[in-house]
Amino acid sequence: MVAIMRASSILVAVATLFSAAAVAAPSNIKHLLHEKRDGNPHHWGKRSRAPSTGILPIRIGLRQRNLENAEEYIKDVSDPSSANFGKHWSAEKVANTFAPARETRDGVTDWLISSGINRDRITYSTGQNWIHFDGTVEEAERLLNTEYWYYQHKHNGGYRIACDSYSLPEHVKEHIDFAMPTIQLDGLKPIANLDPARVERITSGGLTGLSNCSGLITIECLRALYKFPAGNSSNPTNKMGIGEWADYLYEPDLPIFFNNYTTPKIPNNTVPDFISIDGGLRANLTTVAQGSGVESALDFQVSYSIIWPQQLRLYQVGDGINVDSVGTFNIFLDALDESFCTYAGGDAPYLDPQYPDPNDNEMGYQGQLQCGGSPTSNVFSFSYGQIEGALPRFYQQRQCHEWMKLGLQGVSVLFASGDSGVANRYNAGYPNSCLNDENLYVDNNGTRFSPSFPVNCPYVTAVGATFLKNSSIAGGEVAVADPDPSNQFLDFYSGGGFSNVFELPSYQADAVNNYLKNYNPGYGPNVYNQSGNARGFPDVAAIGLKVVTVFNGKTLAVGGTSASCPIVASIVTLLNERRLAAGKGPIGFLNPVFYAHPEAFNDVTEGSNPGCYTNGFQAAPGWDPVTGLGSPNFEKLLDIFLSLP
Repeated sequence: MVAIMRASSILVAVATLFSAAAVAAPSNIKHLLHEKRDGNPHHWGKRSRAPSTGILPIRIGLRQRNLENAEEYIKDVSDPSSANFGKHWSAEKVANTFAPARETRDGVTDWLISSGINRDRITYSTGQNWIHFDGTVEEAERLLNTEYWYYQHKHNGGYRIACDSYSLPEHVKEHIDFAMPTIQLDGLKPIANLDPARVERITSGGLTGLSNCSGLITIECLRALYKFPAGNSSNPTNKMGIGEWADYLYEPDLPIFFNNYTTPKIPNNTVPDFISIDGGLRANLTTVAQGSGVESALDFQVSYSIIWPQQLRLYQVGDGINVDSVGTFNIFLDALDESFCTYAGGDAPYLDPQYPDPNDNEMGYQGQLQCGGSPTSNVFSFSYGQIEGALPRFYQQRQCHEWMKLGLQGVSVLFASGDSGVANRYNAGYPNSCLNDENLYVDNNGTRFSPSFPVNCPYVTAVGATFLKNSSIAGGEVAVADPDPSNQFLDFYSGGGFSNVFELPSYQADAVNNYLKNYNPGYGPNVYNQSGNARGFPDVAAIGLKVVTVFNGKTLAVGGTSASCPIVASIVTLLNERRLAAGKGPIGFLNPVFYAHPEAFNDVTEGSNPGCYTNGFQAAPGWDPVTGLGSPNFEKLLDIFLSLP
């Protein structure tokens, strides 16, 4: 509290200057509710009104053009029946297509000026998609028809200024996605979908063929199961990308893994390209001692074993110190493409970390937020997720559109679906992340299913988890099930369900309708979104238990959809290698082809994903919200993708 008040008092003179130059605001503007926080935040206590002279970094996200056509645009380049399949867009075309209309920018600007914000205080992102100005609490309250309060974090004692709801004038509401800072409190860092309880020490090592796949999944098991060959090419334009947040790849483990668990053996000097984003650090003895490296080890080792001699890129996001976040997905998007942070704009105060770090933290990254400059990969694998119910709807929608824009440019984006069945417990420190059945906010006593983000976005490919049905590869797969008899909150089941934010995409409609018609679990509408018009996930699945990993010199059998996601992403990278060798382009957005060809997947029909005091959903013939379409058959997918232009 003291630090915040001190910072505010320093700016009182500036606030006085703002007030003196202000123009009287119109008194007859009608405001309409725009966003409201449902329920009381678990980790924050409401304390006192914020001082009227305090300064806020006000950001207004302008509504982009043509978003109503987004599904049509991406379907045009990714639907196998389209004459334009594979004709991906340039970054310039994407930026120009979605830039806000001039009347949007001018209308919001005129409102601000008429409300007392001088024009010389207003700045714009390069693409005119964000309006920025520093304003007083009094100005923000007047503009947004709200009240700002101090909230104190119940565990670390930190403070934030936020409101419970805010409204926008009727005549500009249609031009604005959202304003910040407003209702946001939790700066939710992406959390790895790797279950620490599923990290098992292995005393004997080395490849053993297919004799022990039920005890340790190696590259030999994966090749036999998914019918892909060893890689034999390395197109320089096809390096696969993996993002990591607060988990660090310990490179000395790579030669140990290569020597013992790859065939053909990968050279010991093989390491990924290291791409630091906003102070992203390499592993050191401290991170190893903390165990902050098992996720990265799993991601890179299983991927190398599949795609080598193709190479990998490590995108290390955030300095791991910034208290607001460890670098959200928006920070990754900022660094990947300048069009997001300075053309399209995506960052949100209190949800995305600010750089330089505004906290009193000399150890944190002190440089500017990285904007562009990082290379784009054809395939990205992310073993991390967040909670749909803990993030503002408009924030999720805006970021989802950015993943869509990558798909338009020929990029495949895959995310792990989560390890808690329908519950979503491994995020943000909540013991139970099920939702309140009335208002859909995260509730420790909630009973409604809790979807994940960004796998709820219809423009990414969500990957669930399976395991072997019996001790042999020939027996096929079932949905992963690894309950913890001592603590139900540590059970491991494949994340899946239906979004409360995003509608059912056309490519998925037949599959979802088939499931709801023929295998409806019979829960009421207060348990999950059973409207029949909700995005369902996951899309596909792969092995997610007992995957061989070396960390700190020790061999482990690791579990989580964190294993499943890079397996599928690596198979897609192999498919891209074949397309590039045939003179074709990368696949890009995967889902329309996947759903058009369910025969290219090993259908998983047994198992479920319990959570929120229910049995969750049941796997079934065809698509289901446990294992999606099933696991990939490389040979069948290769025939399909090589037949496409």
